[in-house]
Amino acid sequence: MSLPNLPVTVQAINYYTNWSNLIAIGPNASTLRLSLGDSTLTNTYWFVVIDRVSLKVVANFTTKDNSNVPTQLSPYLGNTQYLLIVSTQNLGSAYLPHGALYSFLVSEGAGVELRRLEQIYSTLNCGTWGFMAYSFVCVLGDDGSGAFEASTLQQNALLQTIQLMPINIGGTNYYTPISL
Repeated sequence: MSLPNLPVTVQAINYYTNWSNLIAIGPNASTLRLSLGDSTLTNTYWFVVIDRVSLKVVANFTTKDNSNVPTQLSPYLGNTQYLLIVSTQNLGSAYLPHGALYSFLVSEGAGVELRRLEQIYSTLNCGTWGFMAYSFVCVLGDDGSGAFEASTLQQNALLQTIQLMPINIGGTNYYTPISL
């Protein structure tokens, strides 16, 4: 019996609101809600690592460090059994990823959307657009070709929508991100 694709929606907050960042995979939105307690918390990166077979969350943490790959990702790096979802909250344009974090995201498939935010910041300065929102979904350790990203500048929130398609490999279903 073939399993259905699962919808994935990532909400990244771009502006001071009472909304929360959210990751919804199928019917499991409430279990993956980021509860920061303070909706005005700025320059926050939310990292969630999900097992592609069981769809269980194996790592769930936030950081304000925009230059280093979080050490909490170490057990999962290079292992294609895991999905990585990154979502930002109230990200000031001067706090876009750089250094090792930027290189890591690019190596995992980040591209046009991240470069777009970078170009806007570098050409129009940080005071022009203020807050940005960015989300990124990938299979860790693959060639980066199956990564998905989204960004926004003026909306209160970014909504990224993709699906997870079960792919049977050796009798085990691995959920893999695909376009709608």
